[in-house]
Amino acid sequence: MTKDSKTGQVPRQAPRQDGPLILDSFLPYRAARLATSLSRGLAAEYEARYAISVAEWRVLVHLTQVSEISVRDIFTRVDMDRARVTRAVQRLEARGLVLKLVNENDRRLVRLTLTEQGHAFAADLSRLASAFEQRVLEALPAGAGSCLLTQFDAIESALESAIESDPESGSEPEPESGREPELAVSGAVDT
Repeated sequence: MTKDSKTGQVPRQAPRQDGPLILDSFLPYRAARLATSLSRGLAAEYEARYAISVAEWRVLVHLTQVSEISVRDIFTRVDMDRARVTRAVQRLEARGLVLKLVNENDRRLVRLTLTEQGHAFAADLSRLASAFEQRVLEALPAGAGSCLLTQFDAIESALESAIESDPESGSEPEPESGREPELAVSGAVDT
């Protein structure tokens, strides 16, 4: 990636229709690379401080958004396979952070909720994540953070519209075997 020596920015180039794709100017590539960097940076902090995995983080973060959620809802929302979510839930349950609520009418249906200790732990994680986000945003010009989030909303909206207008584009891509996506966002970073 070649940066402008005066601005330190990668110069934007118009998309080329007739030549090779220029990755450093290709939005999906840059967004994926940035998401991976953000995810790894945050994960390094919570893994070192709290000894939790990415999967456990994602489960905990989703449990802070709702009072109860099913394992199926979590693995769908965080883009992880069922086995990883199940193992993460088992570890969190063993630590006393998560409680399984079994449906008495259908014992196969299990909902998860945070314990009192889990709520306190999740609050600590939230403070760590907010501090991480603040450090990242401080690298931007004043007001650029909220502008960036507005642009994310616009891109997500455009993508949703494109999928709705083209039913064939709505299929989910197959995940790369053996590799979990670095960032699966549904309202908050759940690295």
